[in-house]
Amino acid sequence: MELAPGGAPAYGMSMIELTDEILVAYVDEELPLEARLAVEAAIARDPVAQSKVRDMRETAALLRSAFPEEEPRDGTDNVVLLKPRPKSHLARNPIILAGLAAAAMVALVIGTGLSAYPSHGGRADFMADVAAYHSVYAAETEHLAEVPASRKDHIEEWLGARIGLQFTVPDLSSEGWMFEGGRLLAEADQPIAQLLYSAPHRQPIALCITRSDQTESSNPVQYDPGKGLKVAAWDDSGYLYIVVGALAPTELDRLTQEVRDHFQHA
Repeated sequence: MELAPGGAPAYGMSMIELTDEILVAYVDEELPLEARLAVEAAIARDPVAQSKVRDMRETAALLRSAFPEEEPRDGTDNVVLLKPRPKSHLARNPIILAGLAAAAMVALVIGTGLSAYPSHGGRADFMADVAAYHSVYAAETEHLAEVPASRKDHIEEWLGARIGLQFTVPDLSSEGWMFEGGRLLAEADQPIAQLLYSAPHRQPIALCITRSDQTESSNPVQYDPGKGLKVAAWDDSGYLYIVVGALAPTELDRLTQEVRDHFQHA
């Protein structure tokens, strides 16, 4: 694509490369008027692009429905209050949620790179996204996990190889949570191991593990995206650990400590 001075894309009527990034910016109404008109004309001539635009708009609508914005509430000093970002720019980098019922969603997407978020400000945006897609898949029962708990050894080998970390699945049964299985997520080219747990009459919770740009360990930070969900995240030895679910802060503290102890003494 031709670049304007300063490295910005130069949009013209004669030739537009309808990349996913351009289409997302178009759907989000982030393009300047001239560029928007040029992209709109190109989309009108491209059935594949038209289909992508429809999918992106449907994804944005589903996210808005599943996770509507609400005013942040008062919190304690160690809780970062979040406002979810349901716009379709979450479609910039796909996370495949394999196994979800097709009527609910085939794929949900996250648009912010993990490695770009070493600080609370940027990472908070990612945690809001994590909570947003968790609110969708947590409603699943039959298709909750891609690989069931009965294949725990395989999950450990498979997901461990994908993220470059040899690990065993934490046992959270002392806190009332039973391991249900796992799935592989991907943010751009960065794999994320997701371990899923359930408890009677409760929404499932998830533990996500992926590489972090932070080499030093950090204390857990809680994030409050609203809608009853809570998220805790911390760094340890080059990996980012995330616990997400409909949990009271004290319960989240206990689960976080249980998971930390497991990996520190593994």
